[in-house]
Amino acid sequence: MNVSDYRSEFAAFSSAIELAHYRHRAGFEPQLQTEPVYERYQDLFTRDAIEGLKLALQQLPESQETGRAGLNSLLGTARIGFLEAHAKELTDEYAHCQSSAQVEWDGGRVSLHSVPKMVANEPDAVRRRELMARWVDAVAGCNDIRAARLESLHESARALGFDSYRALYVEIIGTDLEALALRTDAFLARTETAYASALRRAATRDLPGVSFEELQYSDYLFFQRMSRLDRFFPAGDVLPTYAAAMSGLGIHVEQQKNIHIDAEVRPTKNPRAACFRINAPDDVRLLVAPVGGVYDYTVLFHEAGHAQHFGWSSRELIKRHPEFMYPPDHATTEGYAFLLNYLFLDPLWLREHLPNVSEERVRDIQGCLALLSLHNVRRYCARLRYELTLHETSAVRSEHLMHLYAQLQSEATGFRRSPQLYLWDVDDGFYAAAYLRAWAFEVGLREHLRTRYGRRWWAERRAGDELIDLWNTSSRYTVEDLAKHIGFGEVSFELLADSLTSAVSEE
Repeated sequence: MNVSDYRSEFAAFSSAIELAHYRHRAGFEPQLQTEPVYERYQDLFTRDAIEGLKLALQQLPESQETGRAGLNSLLGTARIGFLEAHAKELTDEYAHCQSSAQVEWDGGRVSLHSVPKMVANEPDAVRRRELMARWVDAVAGCNDIRAARLESLHESARALGFDSYRALYVEIIGTDLEALALRTDAFLARTETAYASALRRAATRDLPGVSFEELQYSDYLFFQRMSRLDRFFPAGDVLPTYAAAMSGLGIHVEQQKNIHIDAEVRPTKNPRAACFRINAPDDVRLLVAPVGGVYDYTVLFHEAGHAQHFGWSSRELIKRHPEFMYPPDHATTEGYAFLLNYLFLDPLWLREHLPNVSEERVRDIQGCLALLSLHNVRRYCARLRYELTLHETSAVRSEHLMHLYAQLQSEATGFRRSPQLYLWDVDDGFYAAAYLRAWAFEVGLREHLRTRYGRRWWAERRAGDELIDLWNTSSRYTVEDLAKHIGFGEVSFELLADSLTSAVSEE
């Protein structure tokens, strides 16, 4: 195998896949079309390609650490590609099912992806629960395709010689998932009292007339929206706020020609912000459709964290090792995304970027966002525990899995979820594990920046320079490697728990 040729083809394939997803999300293409891309680059994901990469890795000396890290990443993506190539028809069929599904409401029909936004803006608990019930029914209409696709992924993992999909990913990302789940189980126990207390207070204030013991997912979407704070987060200010935040770090977004912000209005454009590595670092696209509200702001900042990471990646490194731009382990880029996302948890940052907001209101905003963050971490703890079971079994069409999913989510978050969502609320590749490791990494990185550059680290050019140095390495290093290199030792769920429980506790 000529590894250099393989890398060139892999880079072209990855760019084509990103472009397909961008064009669909941006509203240019009504249907996601990935099957033609897999057909064109099918030789990348054959058994012969996988064996060739394994042999190249075996022959590379241990001293060539970057080369070996790259080959490990390529081998992981080749294995994933093998799975995805065999499921490509089901992937497109599922995307079509999602995009074509509609819900009847108020005498009309609305698309599936529009319903959560409508629920989030519905103050009447009865109406939003009815709308959510119809949405769940529509989501469940695609469950057979989801199950078939998941069965295909599981079967392909076994065809590669692994006992299960779970075993395959343990090797690919190099993380002991059971050990990680034990750490996150401890996180759940450590944060349980503070979370329940804070949620009860918030529900009393923001969800009047809704019993705390009967909170549902629809109530969470409404709570997450925090419409009462809209006047402090107008749609027209989200991009200027982002630009101002980055300028404090010495980064001027208006001069970043390689990061294109797509804010154009299109009827079929997905309203949620997203980032795409079309030909990174030279062509990174940040897709936004500002609607206002604090949630809209934090999602934009999260995706902007990805954009900065991709846009500052070393051009020379990515030319030699495109696999570091498209790695099988997403924890590193998610960690940087959370770093910008969680600027909104800093009261001092909020006071400086919301100059006309009172001290009391700043504490209110910070407390609400900290509670949402704690909810999300706890939700992903439950997802990881559930996915360990889901991806170890061969029977995915299971009532046991449905009830296990609903039970774990309800216990972790306090909001009841329908068992019908047991396959919808699952990302490929144990993404839950990547998110959890990223959260634990981010809090350590944030403390490092604060210790080194001061309480207002986000207004220090030197902090921006250090971040650029880190982003320059793309995803060459895992979050565990970075924690050691930066100097704060290890990713710590204890520090994450202490940080979030402190932020949601009554003073």
